[in-house]
Amino acid sequence: MKKLIILAIFITGAITQSNAQKFAHANFEEIVTMLPERAASEKEVQELQKTLETRLNSMVTTYQTKLAEFEEQGATMSNTLKTSAQGEISDLQRRIQEFQQTAYGEIEAKQNELMAKMFEKVRTAAQNVGKNGDFTYIFDSSNGTLLYAGGQDVTALVKKELGI
Repeated sequence: MKKLIILAIFITGAITQSNAQKFAHANFEEIVTMLPERAASEKEVQELQKTLETRLNSMVTTYQTKLAEFEEQGATMSNTLKTSAQGEISDLQRRIQEFQQTAYGEIEAKQNELMAKMFEKVRTAAQNVGKNGDFTYIFDSSNGTLLYAGGQDVTALVKKELGI
């Protein structure tokens, strides 16, 4: 009977040991800011922004020129020319507004695309750290949803996996 109790305690301990889970967390946002491609991504977004800004400035200059011409010559224009000039000015104004909205959306989409690639790279590295360290879960502590910072902080291990 004594051997049976000892065997039961040993089996219970073995089962508990095998079901133990290792939890860890890493600050993905901090890691992304340290990636070498982060600077290149920011430069790419800035170049896109500059290109779109140059085009927008050109459109605004055209608009201002047409408006100044209309204000200067509007009193001497025939009704047909006046209506045509007003239509051109309104059309330019509408196109400028549409361009601003489209450009903003394009810049935001490019930023999101580049950030998604970098976060995916960090996630992959965290998965490798999880496999190598036998972690059951690795949580991203940068998004504010980590309720308890128990477990091991593996931010340094993920950085090491990425070579940074």
